[in-house]
Amino acid sequence: MKHFIYIVLTMMSLNSYSQEFKAPINNGSFLFTFKDKSYLISGDSIYSNPNKTKWVAKKHNLIINDFAFISNGNKGYLMHNSGGIIYQFDGLNFKRIDESFEFNTQYQSFPFLYNGSIYNFGGYGLFTFKNILTYFNESKKETELITTTTTISKSPFGRKKMFGQVIGDDLFIGSGFGYNNDKENGTKKGIILDDYWKFNLKFKEWDLLGNRKSFTDDENYTIIYDFNGKNLLLTSDRVYAINIKENEVEFYENVNIDMIKSLKKDFFRNYITYNKSKDGFYLILDKPNLGNKLLFVSTDDFLGKPTRTESLYSEDDSLIGYYLLGGLILVIIVFFIINKKTNFQKISLKRKEIDLILNAEEKQIFNLIFDKYPDFIQFPELMDVFEFHLSYESRKKKLRSSLYQIEDKIMGVLKTKSKVFVERKNKEDLRIKEIRIQ
Repeated sequence: MKHFIYIVLTMMSLNSYSQEFKAPINNGSFLFTFKDKSYLISGDSIYSNPNKTKWVAKKHNLIINDFAFISNGNKGYLMHNSGGIIYQFDGLNFKRIDESFEFNTQYQSFPFLYNGSIYNFGGYGLFTFKNILTYFNESKKETELITTTTTISKSPFGRKKMFGQVIGDDLFIGSGFGYNNDKENGTKKGIILDDYWKFNLKFKEWDLLGNRKSFTDDENYTIIYDFNGKNLLLTSDRVYAINIKENEVEFYENVNIDMIKSLKKDFFRNYITYNKSKDGFYLILDKPNLGNKLLFVSTDDFLGKPTRTESLYSEDDSLIGYYLLGGLILVIIVFFIINKKTNFQKISLKRKEIDLILNAEEKQIFNLIFDKYPDFIQFPELMDVFEFHLSYESRKKKLRSSLYQIEDKIMGVLKTKSKVFVERKNKEDLRIKEIRIQ
């Protein structure tokens, strides 16, 4: 009985200030806004409401059913939620512009446009949280990885569903869901990360801005990235407007909580979009026993006015200590670098002597590793040195044997017991190993 009364009262309050629209809504529906119009993708059709009352359907002919939409006001793109497949949208039709596939590596990432190109930070896929930055190479029609100049230890941990802004040449990244590798068992259980970062897109450098206590304890939250230049964070009982660049958070303490609790959501999708030209939201409500409802509600009726503002993050004493310690470590490292040659420098001085003791195959492999420095080179690229009629496993075994021989011979020339090479798993595909001179 109480449940029934709650439904009736909620529906009565919604009807007093919202508009309901008739459009078929399935569990794969997706709402987005481009320019001054909002759209609904449901099933095999895309719906718009040019007359503001009736939604008009049109076949979309998309081959994907998991979406992320990116726009800078002039250009709009629909991308697969995990990256890879991209369509350009002109307000009427979709045009595929890639020659790729579903990546399944960057689910719930932060996609954005910079200098007319599509970029994408972070996300989750292949059992890992990502802190990578990729961009769509329009001439190649493929997505490529961007190499950063900042070391891994001074870069943000991988995360999904993070706050994100792009202003000028700077990408701002904030709180998200991921692993804290600094904590015990941090890689076994996902948590809300509470650090804030700035990435310069010209110089490819990360800078830590500060930390803050998290707004929520789990990943059951929704982010609207295009709310008047801010991120709008909706939790189960709170709403905040986040501005990372300005170090500011606004609190909406008069929000309609009943509507937020009724907002339809699932693990990947958010069923809400902000329309700036109408200063309101289209949203899909999940009403028990009544089905899905597509509504429009004004910003004032949904959120009310912000009640207070405070700093988003702060550089506390622990951060200052971190910087001082980091500076001291840097001075020590620079001292040793100046006074001690690297492996690569030692090998370069002994290159002719090393080449004399390597056989033809070993020399080809070592040339590839040497020329690739300081970057890693993947094992499959090195395996191409061997005859193609050999099986994959045979070439793999031959490569491993050759690498042992090369390293052993170089260690003999250098008269050292320290390893010459360092190996790791590829960040994009954990099945692929790669190697470089350390």
